[in-house]
Amino acid sequence: MVGLASDELMEGRMKLALLSSAILLLVSTGLSAEPLETGDPQEGFVYAKEVCANCHAILPDQSSPVREAPTFDDIADRSGGSAKAVIQRIKAEHPMMPNIPIGPEELNDLAAYIVDLDTPAAPGHP
Repeated sequence: MVGLASDELMEGRMKLALLSSAILLLVSTGLSAEPLETGDPQEGFVYAKEVCANCHAILPDQSSPVREAPTFDDIADRSGGSAKAVIQRIKAEHPMMPNIPIGPEELNDLAAYIVDLDTPAAPGHP
């Protein structure tokens, strides 16, 4: 009898541990820096105009208004056409950059716009 109760208790603990691990995996996957979906470059351009253009050159062949702020062309070149790399650069701490909150959809759109700058004659260019 005691062995049976102890086996049931162990089985219950194992199920709880497995369930906890599954929940943790789902939550951590949802918080990753990877894009949730492909963003809209046109929406990214609109966001960049409203939020980023005070410091960064958001169009090709421009200089950034703040000399230390990289141009979006430079960010696109350094990211090698990867939205994930762009998002990681945006989320990294920058000593000179203000902490501007950005939602996942805007982040995906902005990354899509920046990646699009590295594509010659891309339709996302304004």
